[in-house]
Amino acid sequence: MPKARGKSARSRQEDSDMETDPPTQASQPTLTQAQRAAESLSRQEIERKVNEVVQFFLIMEQKKAAVKRADITKHILKEHSRVFPVVFEKAKKKLREVFGVSVEELEGKDKRYILVNLVNTPDGQDHLNMLDDGPKSGLLLVVLSLIFMKGNVIQDTLLWHTLKRLGIEENHPHEVLGDVKGLLTKEFTRQQYLEYKRVPQSDPPSFEFRWGPRAHKETSKRRVLQFVSKMYGSESLEIWTSQYQDVLRAEGGEGGGT
Repeated sequence: MPKARGKSARSRQEDSDMETDPPTQASQPTLTQAQRAAESLSRQEIERKVNEVVQFFLIMEQKKAAVKRADITKHILKEHSRVFPVVFEKAKKKLREVFGVSVEELEGKDKRYILVNLVNTPDGQDHLNMLDDGPKSGLLLVVLSLIFMKGNVIQDTLLWHTLKRLGIEENHPHEVLGDVKGLLTKEFTRQQYLEYKRVPQSDPPSFEFRWGPRAHKETSKRRVLQFVSKMYGSESLEIWTSQYQDVLRAEGGEGGGT
């Protein structure tokens, strides 16, 4: 997805596949140490990891599963584990301000966290709270967002490559979501949330995902673009030029606000 606030598009270079064990309790970095470690990463890389942590929380929440610090390190931060305090604080702020949920740490030594709905938030913001939208809705919103931001269609290989950064692999059962490949290619397609079809005349065969009819009925491109914009800290939709024009075409209008 492109960068918001008029900044240049974030680098598409992916993190290496190297994984490191999470630091022990005695060696966990302080916030100051993490801030120094974060200087080795660009602002775009930090923001991408923050967004991936937010998405990881939303997906794990669907079965009320606690999020382990070790899993955030393993699947998202990888060799950059020492920036955890910086990324985690930014992710907590975004979850509170965008989704109206608070990250709470559970008792114990294994560093586990859960999301708790904020009741009667004082700022009166219109939060995009996905926690009450039914099972697996967090994953579905992430996938619908990726499809929309890629021009309303995404190759399955690119989708799986992106989801892998959230600890979701095509051919391995997920500890919370189970068979994610079956979920996307069978359950969500049967429910008409997604379309999964072979690219015509592709050899070897390749497949692509699009929004299904139910997705068009139950959500909108404007809502998905609002979700993406808030993930990147912006209230404006117009900064996403092509996607915003797509929203206007879908609504049959020539203009409008955010």
